[in-house]
Amino acid sequence: MEKCVIIINRRSGGSKKVSFDKVEACLGVGRYAYQRFTLPDDGDFNIDEYSAVAVCGGDGTLGWVLDKAYDRPVEVYYFPVGTLNDKAKAMRYSHLKTSCPSFQASATKGKPIVVGLYQKQTKSHTVSHSFDDDMCEKLNTGIKNKDKQVFGYVLAAGTFTPIGYTAKVALKQRIGVLAYIGEVLKEYKIHRINARINADGKEWEGQFTLLMFLKSPRCFGFRFNKAFDAESESGHLIAIRSPGRGGIAGAVTLFCRFFRVFFVGLKKPMDKNIIFKRAVNVHVEQFDDADYCRDGELQRVGAGEYGVSFVKSKCRFCVIEKF
Repeated sequence: MEKCVIIINRRSGGSKKVSFDKVEACLGVGRYAYQRFTLPDDGDFNIDEYSAVAVCGGDGTLGWVLDKAYDRPVEVYYFPVGTLNDKAKAMRYSHLKTSCPSFQASATKGKPIVVGLYQKQTKSHTVSHSFDDDMCEKLNTGIKNKDKQVFGYVLAAGTFTPIGYTAKVALKQRIGVLAYIGEVLKEYKIHRINARINADGKEWEGQFTLLMFLKSPRCFGFRFNKAFDAESESGHLIAIRSPGRGGIAGAVTLFCRFFRVFFVGLKKPMDKNIIFKRAVNVHVEQFDDADYCRDGELQRVGAGEYGVSFVKSKCRFCVIEKF
């Protein structure tokens, strides 16, 4: 019998809504040989031992699982019990959601999804900013790849991005999304990330208050990416340049640029102060250390060169929202 590991993250905001018994009843008692796994108590697990993973948590928990499962032919069943659950909400636009009764009756299988990869790169002798179709096999440009990691829908640094991981767990479990509000004012500040960015051959350089790589119509609770295409094997680069001045003038400029992105929304390519571009492969020369939000979790990224790409997973994925 095939084995399925059920993972429940008890630190997720809505984890009280789900139980191992509920998950097994949903997937089908006797359909798999189930193993129960609780975070953070049970540590890590070996994906090679299972043909299916049921992950019950938020965006960060899912990203942790996808990092292990994206390149393997396993079933990934996502029960969203986090606070924001942006990945689950994104899937509402792509027919990859279901509920227990219909799921169990039809034995629905998931579908591959597009995930993001990022990896630090080291120069050998020469560097080319052009990309082959598969960056993972880019051996002839003088770039060696290492430390590849996965993000399920977002990798972002700069203004407001720390709210994804600074809100207290206990507060999220008690008041839900309201726990993030207290973090917003604290993170309303200009960042100056010095970087050179090349997205599929087009290049920008300067100081950026936001760097975001996104495969979703939404992030941080805002549905602003109007160019989202779930089926496309690409994602989007969003980069907001830092205002030239600080103080009140800088704060006003920052507000206007963020209002344009997150409240008005983005659909067509943009340039100059707000960069918005569909991309498959992005090369970033980051001249400063920066803290990134990777699917709601803190990811510290040192100065250096990084490649970001979007690829279709080998794992099959579906969201189960009613259980």
